[in-house]
Amino acid sequence: MSGNISKHNNRRLRFSRLHWKLYFPLVGLLWVIIAISFGYSVSHEKQRQKENLDNRLLNVNNTVIDAYDRGVDLQSTVDFIRLFTDNTTLAPLRITVYDRDGNMVADNPAATIMLDDEAGKPDERLVEIIKENSNTARDIQWGGDASMICSKMSSDSMIISLAALPYKGVVKDFLSADPTRWVVIIALGIFASILAFFGVGAVCRNVYALSDFAEAISDDRLPADISPANFSNDELGDVSRNLMTLYLEKIHAEQEKIHHERQICMNISHELNTPVGIVKGYIDSIINDPDMPAEMRNKFLTRIQQNTDRLAGIVADVSMVMRLEDTGGDLQCSVIDFHDVAARIAEDVAQDHIADGMTFSYNVPEGCLITGHQSLLINALLNLTYNAARHSGGTAIALDWVGTEAERQVFTFADNGTGVDPEHLGRLFDLFYRVDSGRSRKNGGSGLGLPLVQRIITAMGGGITVDNVPTGGLRFTFTIPAASAPL
Repeated sequence: MSGNISKHNNRRLRFSRLHWKLYFPLVGLLWVIIAISFGYSVSHEKQRQKENLDNRLLNVNNTVIDAYDRGVDLQSTVDFIRLFTDNTTLAPLRITVYDRDGNMVADNPAATIMLDDEAGKPDERLVEIIKENSNTARDIQWGGDASMICSKMSSDSMIISLAALPYKGVVKDFLSADPTRWVVIIALGIFASILAFFGVGAVCRNVYALSDFAEAISDDRLPADISPANFSNDELGDVSRNLMTLYLEKIHAEQEKIHHERQICMNISHELNTPVGIVKGYIDSIINDPDMPAEMRNKFLTRIQQNTDRLAGIVADVSMVMRLEDTGGDLQCSVIDFHDVAARIAEDVAQDHIADGMTFSYNVPEGCLITGHQSLLINALLNLTYNAARHSGGTAIALDWVGTEAERQVFTFADNGTGVDPEHLGRLFDLFYRVDSGRSRKNGGSGLGLPLVQRIITAMGGGITVDNVPTGGLRFTFTIPAASAPL
């Protein structure tokens, strides 16, 4: 018991490790995807915001040049722009206007954009920007701060407007990612991690159930605590359930086969015990009474012969049934004219009186060709005749050809007796089954005749059914593969 518990715990520990081995890489991948997506989003948003600032910076220069073109005082224009942009994202804005000779025309006194560097020489970066005179701002390290700067020259080349915006203060905040984004991203990551935990758990749940099932199979025991509900409702769960169902069906079929074989053995033993007991009783009587009258001795010997014949018949029938089940329909069949077989049966019935006074008629056309095994077919028809003679209580037997259907010849074998109750019809082809066991045994029936007929017909590739005739009697309808006339 402790060994089973230890094995169970070790298995659970192993699969717990499997759970984490699947979980951590999956969660790591999810976080990497989230991080990359967030980084791309932030970068894209920052670029969009920077382009927005570029456009606003260019508009500042355009406003100054437009004021110059309209003859408006440039210093007043600069002051107005500074006043208008105060307390906005452009609050750190710097504007300086020069004429073509380098003289300052207008300026933001708090932050002048100087054309010369600290050594008194022209700042080459500004000179390059002025020469470009483009509609794009450039990022440079200027005045101790990283800034975006752009220039605009008037159409007559008389003045140049320089506008700069350092990356600090409100500008830096404007270009930074919204802090709430971090909260959303972290919450999303946590939520994805939780989903991954339960998702991996669902997968491992199938693995756990399959492991328990496999262990039960290896221990050669049918698991009592495993059902389809142990598996999740997904593709892997469906596969697991199918595997379990197939195995359980296989086990059930094997158990049914074992039960069936055991029942057959019991029935065979029972059928053999009766005549064996009778034979033994008569032999013991003869041995124990040496002075037994000759007439009685002969009577006992006749009974012994009858019961040994019955024993031989039972053994022969059982042997044939088992041989037919083993061959599975692998018979050496040939082309047979069923009309000739029916005529032979009618002749045997008439000469040997095997139908106990019942008349036998047949309606089968000449040239009704089938593919079958002739001796086994005759055996089957004789068994049907014996069955009708012993149990039907009728006066007539008829064997008729019905027609051809799906490349099979269809026949009926019927009597005009009493038939059987409907609850017995489905079991007439079961081994050793008797509708009236007492009367059948008295009449010499072993319960093997109809099962033998069914197996012979099936082995030849046909089929057989049974039903009651509405006017009275039992009717067997059977099919046998049709054959074409030989060339």
